[in-house]
Amino acid sequence: MPGKITMINVLWMVMVTGMLTATVALYDQKVDTSKVYGPYASARTAVLGQY
Repeated sequence: MPGKITMINVLWMVMVTGMLTATVALYDQKVDTSKVYGPYASARTAVLGQY
């Protein structure tokens, strides 16, 4: 029987792998630009430079 630390490490790796897989699955979709409101991220420096 593996020790407690080994079991904790295996459980931790399984949880991290599951979260990483879920993140990739959820954010791998292309964003429709017609649904994005506001300026693009590259335009923020120009907006901040006005003040």
